[in-house]
Amino acid sequence: YVLAASSLGVYGIILAGWASNSKYPFFSAIRAAAQMVLYEVAIGFVLISIVMWAGSFNLTTIVEAQKSVMGTPINGFFLNPLLFPMAVVFF
Repeated sequence: YVLAASSLGVYGIILAGWASNSKYPFFSAIRAAAQMVLYEVAIGFVLISIVMWAGSFNLTTIVEAQKSVMGTPINGFFLNPLLFPMAVVFF
């Protein structure tokens, strides 16, 4: 729901470019909207991968899944090689 609601801002950008009644602001608005969608897709992939690894949408459960592994100071998500590319995408 949060990702869907945050993506509604794209419509405002496109309508602002269209309302100027000129092609160059409209092209810029399309470019800005494409950037916004691209960033939202990347963050969506990161969020979905963390939720799938933790097994829940509950923030408490996600934090519990990050606890140290076997008494070491290593994060619980650190041992999964599939989450490393998502950390690179996030940063």
